[in-house]
Amino acid sequence: MNKITLTKQLLKEQYLSDGRPWVVTFSGGKDSSTVLHLTIEVLQELKDEGLDSKTVYIVSSDTGVEMPVIDKYFFDKLEQLRLFIKEKNLNMKVQVVSPEVEDSFWTLLLGKGYPSPNQNFRWCTDRLKITPATRFLTSISNENRSILMLLGVRSDESQTRAESIEKRDRNHRGLVKHDTVPNAFVLSPIKDWTNGEVWQFLMAHKAPWGKHDDMLTLYSKGSGEADCNVALNPEAPSCGKTRFGCWVCTVVSKDKSMENMLQNPEDQWMEPLHKFRNMLEEYRYDHTNRRQTTRRNGQKGVGPFTMSTRQELLKKLLEIEKELLPNLNGKHLISDEEIIQIQKEWLHDGDFFETAISLAQGVGRIIHHESKKAFSVEEREYFSSLCEENSISIELMDKLLQTEHKYRHQLKRSGVLVDIEKVVEAYGTGKINEI
Repeated sequence: MNKITLTKQLLKEQYLSDGRPWVVTFSGGKDSSTVLHLTIEVLQELKDEGLDSKTVYIVSSDTGVEMPVIDKYFFDKLEQLRLFIKEKNLNMKVQVVSPEVEDSFWTLLLGKGYPSPNQNFRWCTDRLKITPATRFLTSISNENRSILMLLGVRSDESQTRAESIEKRDRNHRGLVKHDTVPNAFVLSPIKDWTNGEVWQFLMAHKAPWGKHDDMLTLYSKGSGEADCNVALNPEAPSCGKTRFGCWVCTVVSKDKSMENMLQNPEDQWMEPLHKFRNMLEEYRYDHTNRRQTTRRNGQKGVGPFTMSTRQELLKKLLEIEKELLPNLNGKHLISDEEIIQIQKEWLHDGDFFETAISLAQGVGRIIHHESKKAFSVEEREYFSSLCEENSISIELMDKLLQTEHKYRHQLKRSGVLVDIEKVVEAYGTGKINEI
């Protein structure tokens, strides 16, 4: 028997072995698409036999910062799946997991001032992907006492991946216990498939819910190989091995998939996003002008982005969003909920003028938000008139309030005078935005 038949036989045997629900993790990539394709075919066969007795969850992750063209492709696929499941009356459910607004990328980077991630401080993956998925998977595992997760991991992806797969302990059914989700087990049905076999399957078999051709197009674009034809040469070094990550990712030194996408005329509208990503990386290492000298725990050292840097980045992001909105299919780069949460974080840092809300309104975003702690409209107008009467900038007033607010809970406040002098000096020399 060939691998397709053997894999489907394995899936059917595992399905009929117990009553625990299945979870198919689906990213829209080639490997997870292969697993989902095979699973649906098996489920349809079981349905015809009257044996589709348990629910299969299709679980996907939305980080909120995926490359826009990938985001559109991904959600189009999910909608196709929903329609297909409804039409065929399959015992399947589509579930998208996403981080809580307090843990979103923009809340942490622009709200709290987290420096853009790197290999040493990779704070994004856990908060954007792992935690939301674990929360949902734990809930259905507890509800059903156990679940079986189907992952699209393969040994030939890399030597490290192969070693990781082989060293895992398996039970008598070949299942691996999940590391963090209680009573969850893992099956990797295509772990022995090669990259070429995956692509040959996808090209030779039409997706039950639609087609795989658009995936091939994306992989070809992301590879940067003009003559990359996965169907003809699936084992070529770059063909079919492209990895698309978040468009803001600074963990990698260069975003090769974005750079390759920008070589295509129809995708060049994303250039401002790439420039913004590079700006995030540059600002991360500017310890003199862009980073605070105190960490969030109060210790001396390179700390979060300064408030002025956070405000500058939010303003730039909103301007880019306004420019690119016709290409974003009605979606925003940053949500209303994130802007409100950013404002709450800034309020903790002494921004009583609700700068985040004002910046959003400045580009036409209508944000419905009221804060009892921030200055009212009347109070802001009063401060503005006061500054105008005394020929000083409202920006100076804002910085002084933030400086005082920083010391509000400290018993020893001697440093506040030194910091106030720095703010006034910076204002006098035209360097107020560097504070």
